[in-house]
This record gives sequence, structure tokens and C-alpha cells, in this order.
Amino acid sequence: MATGEKQEQEQKKEWYALQVEGGKEFIAKENLLQLIKQEGLEDLVEEIVVPAEEKVVIKALGKEKYRLPLRVPGRDTDREIDVLGKYGLTTFVITPEGEVYVKESVEGDTCQEVPPISKAGQKIQCKKNKTEAKIVLDNRVFPGYIFLKGVMNDKLLRVIERAPHVYKPVIVGGKAVSIPEEQVMAILEKVRKGVKVKKVPFQKGEQVRIIEGPFMGFTGTVEEVIPEREKVVVMVSIFGRPTPVELDYTQVEKL
Repeated sequence: MATGEKQEQEQKKEWYALQVEGGKEFIAKENLLQLIKQEGLEDLVEEIVVPAEEKVVIKALGKEKYRLPLRVPGRDTDREIDVLGKYGLTTFVITPEGEVYVKESVEGDTCQEVPPISKAGQKIQCKKNKTEAKIVLDNRVFPGYIFLKGVMNDKLLRVIERAPHVYKPVIVGGKAVSIPEEQVMAILEKVRKGVKVKKVPFQKGEQVRIIEGPFMGFTGTVEEVIPEREKVVVMVSIFGRPTPVELDYTQVEKL
């Protein structure tokens, strides 16, 4: 084999599964990336992924109100989520790029001034209004593992051994064993299906019947559709006056 061909084969980047501390997959990834950069080994690593879905958990008064995907494929506009806290509304914004920040909260809250969050484990708290948004890992396909695509030589192995919360690659016969790319892609596709955009079942102006909750049996007109929260606002007549009622998709049916 020619020297050039041998070097090219040695530099071929393959996928490897790395064992990491359970529940700290994203932190392990960040630690490893930082060490790789410090050692100047970026050329050896093409990609590191956590086989899990990033979600935004929004709470009010200590209770979870929403659990939304951090990114929605194909969406290029901000999502605004209002949540009622102790003294009023807090409006969180999730950008298409995967950043979360506070657009508005009650007077005296300083959370609007907090920089956006974008990584699992980060949190924004509106302490006065007792609301918060936190990014978490959900839909873990392989808890306790991350995937690295790179050249697994001695230099990279030493960095992996030093990275906090990272244990080692999967070893067979004393050697790190690579994973076929099609297997990794199948795993990541399974994760991506967790953020698949659902078809919106209702449109503004449609006539619907409420089938669950205190207004069960009422009919009305869809005034607004909120797909990111899977809710609709329906105008119903209560005591002869048109009144907007916010409902889950599952609480209404088309007439």
C-alpha cells in the first residue's frame, strides 16, 4: 500500500460510542469538546452528538406547564410562550436557532436582562414571578452514551480519558471498536422523530364542539390556533356573550 493511501486510511473518521456518566451526557460532551480544543486536536474530530432530544421545560409556581422541543425542523420564526406566575404573565421566547430568553415579565423581575440559554442544564429564573425555563435532555435513546466521529488514535484516547464525566470508548479485545455509520444515523433518526412537526388539525374559522372540560357540549368557532402548545382558542357563547376559551386539541372536535 502506498504511503499516501496508508495515511488516508489512518485518518479516516469513524463513529465511536463513548461511555459517560448517566444524566450528564451533555456536560460530558461539552467537557470533551473543550479539552479537544485546548489540545489542538480539532482536526481529529468531526462531530460529537448526544443521542437525545433537547427540550425546554417551562414552570410556574414550581409546576411544569410546558415541555417543548428546543428546535423545530423547518420553523424559522420565534415561538412565544406565556405562562401565568405569582403576579402576572412571563413571556418566554424560543428562537429557531435554539436560544431561550425572557421577553417580558412582571415589574421588578430582572430575568429579561439574563443572557439567552441554549444548552442542556441551563436555566432562566424569574424569581419574583416564580417562573422559569430550563433546557433538559429528553427521549434518551442510549442513556450513558455519546457518539463521536473522528480518528481514534492515542492522542484522542488520552484526551477522552481526561475529560470529566467521560469514561472510555466501547472496547472489544483491548481496542476501541467503531460503529457503522448507518447504525448511528438510524439512532439519530429515532431521536429526530421525537421533534417531528405534528400536523395542525384545526384552522381559524372552523366550527368545533367541546368534548371535555367545564364547557363540554358547547359549540363555537376557532379564533386562534397555537400549534407549539397544541391548543386552540374557541369563541363560545356564554350567557349570550362571545367568550374566548383556550383548549387542548384533545378537548375539541370538528363539527
